[in-house]
This record gives sequence, C-alpha cells and structure tokens, in this order.
Amino acid sequence: MALVTTSGAYAQKFQGGEKNIEVEFTPLSGNPVSLNGIRFRMFNSETSAIRIGLILNNNKVTTVNSQQTKTQSSDNKVIILPELYDYETSSNIGLSAGYEMHFTGTDRLSPYVGGQISFSTGKEVLEREFHNANNADDQPKPENWQTWSMTRTQKTSNLGIAVLAGVDFYFVDNFYLGAEMGLGFQTMSYKDRETEAGNADAWKYSAAAQGDADFDQAVWNDEGTAVEYRTIIGDGDGNFKERSFGVLVQPTLRLGWLF
Repeated sequence: MALVTTSGAYAQKFQGGEKNIEVEFTPLSGNPVSLNGIRFRMFNSETSAIRIGLILNNNKVTTVNSQQTKTQSSDNKVIILPELYDYETSSNIGLSAGYEMHFTGTDRLSPYVGGQISFSTGKEVLEREFHNANNADDQPKPENWQTWSMTRTQKTSNLGIAVLAGVDFYFVDNFYLGAEMGLGFQTMSYKDRETEAGNADAWKYSAAAQGDADFDQAVWNDEGTAVEYRTIIGDGDGNFKERSFGVLVQPTLRLGWLF
C-alpha cells in the first residue's frame, strides 16, 4: 500500500508501441508469484492492444500405496516386500489470443474491454505399483516376485471464447497490477481412456490389480488367457463433451512489466 500511495504518484501508463509481459500474482497464497500462465501484450496505440497467452502447467504427486511388509519365503526365511507407490501426473498446455480496447481512464488507471479465444490440451496419468508373481510356479515363492505397474492415461482438449473487462493500475512507471473478469463459453472434450499393464503376465496373477477400480478397463479376454482393454470414453460415465457458459472471474492479480 505504501508503494502504491507514494511511488505511484507520478506513474505513467503506456502511450502506444510498448510491449509487456505479465504473470499471475496471488499475494496471500503459499506461492505468491505463479508462472503457470504468461501473457504477452503489444500496444498498438493508446486505445488498443493485442494479447497472446501461454498456459503451461505440470504437477506430479507421489504417494505410498503399500508399506513394506515382512513375509516368509518358500524356504521359510523372512523377507521384506518392498514399499509401493502411486505416481499421479497432470499437465496442461494451451495458447490464447485476443484483442483489448482501452479507455481514457487516468494517468495510472487503464480500464479496457476485449475478447479472447483459447485452446488447450491436458493429460492426467496415474501409475500404480504392484508386487507379485508373474507365473504359476512363482506364486508360492515371494522371493521371486517382481514389482510392476499399471498405468491409466486420460487426455482432454478445451476450446474457450470470452468477452472480457478489466483494469490495469500503474503503481510505478512501467509496472502495473491488473484484474479481469468476463463472460465466456467453453467446451471440454474427453479422449478414450488408455490403460496399460507394465507386465501382462503379472496382471494375471495379481488379485489386487484385477480388483482395482482405478484400472477396471483391463479385463480377461474371452479365452481367459490374456489381459485386454475395454474402450472407455473419458472417466467412464459416458460423457464425451462438457459445455459451460457463464461469468469468468480471474482469482489472481496480474503483475505486469511494460517495456
């Protein structure tokens, strides 16, 4: 507040011909400056700007799904079965392009309206580890068991169109804070779910893997001799597309640098 009140007394906004880069700014969160989205703007004049945005998100969470356990080997020795993990990864990449029309405002305040179209693709991957035999002879021999994994992949695509209204406040020369909201429409398309067993032979001898609801796409073939995969659209509820229309509110401030 002190910075805005004192240093911003003589701040100037753009005049036309400038460019700027901005990032999201969440002052009360654990990660106050986020680089999940970067936007580039080019000001054609004092009243107009072209905007291009890049969305790039990637997140990975590792959790323990089974602790180490002791068991007896086939020759009555104590062995330790390993700790097993879940790996959950989500990623999203997208581009947006739009146009802004700015109003007079004041030397420090620049209100605007505009429009934007965006497209993004996303992917969520769940990999889960199992530990068991991969043949009938090794079922009673835990010392010969192997660690293997099941993987489930879900891909999506998103198309959005929005009418926007926002404001930039220049608290010092060439730096501003901005907020934005709008009215938008978007459609999300779900691809077929993809499931794969890292070791198909081990899947046959794993009651845990065959009974796991997260991988219910994997089933026995008609002969009961091998694993195959049913076709499942999206998350399995039958939805191929989701559409939404309504008010868009950006929950973060935008921190921008004019150059």
